[in-house]
Amino acid sequence: MARTLEETEAETAQAFIDAIDDAEKSGKWKMSWDSADGAPTNATTNRAYSGGFNYFVLMLAGMTHGDSRWAGAGQWKKARNYVRKGEKGVGIFFPRFKCATCGVGVGRGQKCRNGHSIIAKANKNFSGWGSSYVFNNQQTENPLPSREVRDVDPTVGFEAAAKIVANMKSDVRHGGARAFYSVKQDFIQLPEAGVFNTTADYWAINLHEHAHWSGAKNRLNRDGIVKFTSFGTEEYAYEELVAEMGSAFVCTHIGVEREGLFDNHVAYLKSWKKKLTEDPGAIRRAANEAGAVMRYLLK
Repeated sequence: MARTLEETEAETAQAFIDAIDDAEKSGKWKMSWDSADGAPTNATTNRAYSGGFNYFVLMLAGMTHGDSRWAGAGQWKKARNYVRKGEKGVGIFFPRFKCATCGVGVGRGQKCRNGHSIIAKANKNFSGWGSSYVFNNQQTENPLPSREVRDVDPTVGFEAAAKIVANMKSDVRHGGARAFYSVKQDFIQLPEAGVFNTTADYWAINLHEHAHWSGAKNRLNRDGIVKFTSFGTEEYAYEELVAEMGSAFVCTHIGVEREGLFDNHVAYLKSWKKKLTEDPGAIRRAANEAGAVMRYLLK
């Protein structure tokens, strides 16, 4: 008996969700580049600072110091690298939590000091905000050396990808630790090729941003770009789905590959699991638009 379109969509969506789950469980998904040179990061734990406010103030202050690495005075002291006298820190905020079972304060561990598990969110309760001051690496007595960026020519071995991008004559700029397409100014920003884990990662991200670029009014006139309002909306999430599928299609077509690259493409879309469950037809519509992206970029 022939299956209906709805049955096919549901089966495809479930297969996609399963692939996302597998990629996450396998641990193969990872950040495609070292973002530490631009994203505010704790120098002693290597954790990126979270929260919109903390990220914003440390990013701006980091531009002044020319360094994105921070730590509290106590953390620098423990690392035997003291903050210079007279230096002023930058205030940041962080949430405090208590164990839901016994009420004692908890940190990042898996159990509270009384032995209760706090792994699940339901096992700990928000109890307010804490604050502290952090100091830049350049404010210490012995600043850590700058990270080296590998000198990489991304065109070597990836001539097909390089030719595609060159033919589009897009405005591609390199530097910093972010990858994005500016809708208003119509340019693509990428980290330097040398900070990516592999050159294949560089081209996968490059083509992802070009997939967004293709949606401009004078190109494919796609709603996710033309009617863009803000990040985090359902419309923008759908545009991300189209762009990542488009990038995956082009990478497959021209032979940009490395072990785990497909897992990265799939796991990148994990925020769409809920949407695909509610609307299995979204995968078909997105695939059609991603196909249009691939044809445009290859043309």
